[in-house]
Amino acid sequence: MNRPAAWVGRALAVLGLATAAFAVLHASLASLWALLAALGGFAGATGLALAPLLRTWLAERPATRPSDFAHVLDLLRRAYRARAAWAVGLPEGDLEVLGREPVSAEARRRGSGIVQLACVDGRAHIGREADGTYVTVGDFPFGAGLLLGEPDAEPPVAAAAAEELRRFVAGMRLALPEERSERAELVARHLAAIAGRTSTLEGVARAGVELAQHVAERGAAIVLLGAGSPSLLQVLAASTTADQRLVGLTVPEDAPAARAIHAGVQMVTRGHEDVFGAAIPDRRRQDRAGTIYPLRDGHLTIGALIITGPPIDPDGQASRQLHRLVHELGSRLAAARAVHDAEQRATLDPVTGLCNRREFERQFSRHGGSNPTPEASLIYLDLDHFKRLNDTLGHAAGDAALRHIAGLLQAAVREQDLAARIGGEEFALWMPRTPLDQGVEVAERIRRAIETTTWRWNGTPYPLAASCGVAGFPESVEDFNNLRSAADAALYRAKQAGRNRVEKAPSAG
Repeated sequence: MNRPAAWVGRALAVLGLATAAFAVLHASLASLWALLAALGGFAGATGLALAPLLRTWLAERPATRPSDFAHVLDLLRRAYRARAAWAVGLPEGDLEVLGREPVSAEARRRGSGIVQLACVDGRAHIGREADGTYVTVGDFPFGAGLLLGEPDAEPPVAAAAAEELRRFVAGMRLALPEERSERAELVARHLAAIAGRTSTLEGVARAGVELAQHVAERGAAIVLLGAGSPSLLQVLAASTTADQRLVGLTVPEDAPAARAIHAGVQMVTRGHEDVFGAAIPDRRRQDRAGTIYPLRDGHLTIGALIITGPPIDPDGQASRQLHRLVHELGSRLAAARAVHDAEQRATLDPVTGLCNRREFERQFSRHGGSNPTPEASLIYLDLDHFKRLNDTLGHAAGDAALRHIAGLLQAAVREQDLAARIGGEEFALWMPRTPLDQGVEVAERIRRAIETTTWRWNGTPYPLAASCGVAGFPESVEDFNNLRSAADAALYRAKQAGRNRVEKAPSAG
């Protein structure tokens, strides 16, 4: 190292040590590491090797004092140039620390909600949104998070922020040892906070099973009655230590869980039969037993919380806490399901389960405007001779044929694509970031699948065929708003040319 560089290195070393010593007076191990994270890139460029020395020295420092948490959280926020920071689980209430840059109420609500979820499931969550990158970690009942300024923060930066947040949460746990006598209140408070910020049915159910797992120290699952179908019981969520194959499972009518729900009474199984029935025959024997707690909305039983494993002491602390959780969870799940069902009715076609025309128009329009999607394809598909099928076999058969087509469409689309039923026998497939030639290939693959896949009605096979029109932006149209007209015109030409074929819209040039 030359003399100027050596002098700068020594000066920076002194500055780094002075800064670290000052931080020790005000914060814990977490705050010092946050400060070092801010200086890390600068110090590393000059060859400083302070981290190993400070790591050893700080390991013996006392835990963070409760009064330091807001200060330490703000140090972390500044170290990562974050727009906002949150901490939950403190006796005096949740913390929110904001920077100078304005943060929308929606971003603040979302960040606090993600921290609550991380607190419950104990995992790191990294979400890249338009507001920035949310980084959150938790260890029930504590959690913390940052909103980094960049929507696409580099993975190493997000990982480093998550590691610092883990140290911060560990400091919370050391400084604030959990009082088990308060755990029932903590459970209720966290569930209320999560349910208040997470309106999705799956989100509330996920929070419920993770909280139940923390309370009972066993695997947990939630079974819910199907909307409009009292006989349909499905596992909506399973905690991290439970068998994940349970999620989405339809519970047989003769399973102990089903019997307990229909009778509305708590039930305990002993392991000779699976609490969820025999739908998964190779489940481990110790996981088959369980305690079933019916979930109620008023006097109506809507499902059950199931704790796997041997019976729970009815006079113990865990039992009292679980009953409190069950009491809170029933009404919140019912409210979330009502919202979920209303949203489903508003956006989904009731016959096929695909998006309806209104939802298709809404999502399609998002890609237009003054900044349209750079490249996209749109397929219009029409089932050939559908009226003849309806008149011959009846409307029930027609609906079954439409569901068959919908299944083939769903099998052909990617996660970012959108399949919708936009008319009687007419479907649309919207494929953003897909060139026209690739869209034509997808349409031909779907047409061939409809022609060659056997569809049966009452055990008898019937042939089906479809015509497709494909248009692309900007290949087919210069104005994005004309894309639907171009696809519709191509579909009309396919019908006129003899049906059961794919037609491509002509070039815009």
